[in-house]
Amino acid sequence: MANYDDVTFGGVTLNITSCSPAKSQKTIKQLMGKDLAEIKILGFPSQQWQLQLNGVIVSDSVANLGTARAAVEALDDATAHAYTDGIHDGDYILVPGSLKFNDEGDFAGMHYEYQMTLVEE
Repeated sequence: MANYDDVTFGGVTLNITSCSPAKSQKTIKQLMGKDLAEIKILGFPSQQWQLQLNGVIVSDSVANLGTARAAVEALDDATAHAYTDGIHDGDYILVPGSLKFNDEGDFAGMHYEYQMTLVEE
């Protein structure tokens, strides 16, 4: 696996545990409210990255843990944000509805595990 120690998305530092990148034909993106429509154009020669990220939010206190989670949740706004990991750098959109948190009671107040899908603008 590549080194995902210094990952930021929209100015928020992410603690990534795994990244599954995939390249596909570039699409035209159209935002309609909080929905993202991707339109495929036949013969369009460019490609785009789609990143399936798994991560964890940790903090030194319950209050800071909640603040860190809110910062990640705020990125789910159907807007392109700068993403840097040293490999797939660019502007990405968090696919609406793809941000999911594992809110099991066993982890309450200690950490949050999450997954999200980003698509290159």
